[in-house]
Amino acid sequence: ENAAINLGSLMGRSIGLHGGAIRHSGLASADNVGVDEAGRIVFRAVGEARVEDGTVSAASTAGHGGRIEVLGNKVVLTGAARLDASGATGGGTVLVGGDYQGGNRDIPNAERTFFGAGAEIRADATQSGDGGKVIVWADEATRAYGTVSARGGELGGDGGFVEVSGKQYLDFRA
Repeated sequence: ENAAINLGSLMGRSIGLHGGAIRHSGLASADNVGVDEAGRIVFRAVGEARVEDGTVSAASTAGHGGRIEVLGNKVVLTGAARLDASGATGGGTVLVGGDYQGGNRDIPNAERTFFGAGAEIRADATQSGDGGKVIVWADEATRAYGTVSARGGELGGDGGFVEVSGKQYLDFRA
């Protein structure tokens, strides 16, 4: 069916899951416990990209958070889905359904994005430094009910940038 399904664990510095459809309900980790930036995780589907109760983490305990992209024609974060690009010295980047205002030609935009009430996206600085960037986007409709943060560090730093948008329709109760 041209589907990529992960029910277990994917670990590494750079993780890519590509297919006609993607379903993830396991662990994908590009975390870094060293001093530099965490890794990169890309889930890219032609049709639906779905994270169900799974964890997608590109966090760092010593440096900046990494980069997470969940992209497809339809993007769904449901259940207890958790996307985390937090870092000790600065938050990373999380793109769900597209990039800033849908304007990055290198990042395909979703037609529809659903961000469920139990889902969570974080791009926080956990110690010092600025929060990262979180985008939840769709060209047609975005329904957002979950928790999102891009906080600055407890020891100093500014908040990051969060955009939750639907070009034609937005239902935001997050």
